[in-house]
Amino acid sequence: MNININGFEYTKKEVLDALKSRGYLILKNSFPCQNGNGYGNAQTTSTEYALKGNDLPDESTQWHCVASREFQKQLVRPPLV
Repeated sequence: MNININGFEYTKKEVLDALKSRGYLILKNSFPCQNGNGYGNAQTTSTEYALKGNDLPDESTQWHCVASREFQKQLVRPPLV
């Protein structure tokens, strides 16, 4: 999986390494999920979370959300004076 940050494409590994270097703990969580009808073989879904301090794994701490917040440059209109 790749992610686009500031107009450049980065691999998942590059982003996870950069988050680690900024002090984030990368936690991989796998959990079983079933197909839509509830029958058949259960498959597993996994995701990585980037945690720092007292953060808990949730949607806002998934690696791609944290990377967007951490590395995305905000384009702000500079003052003329």
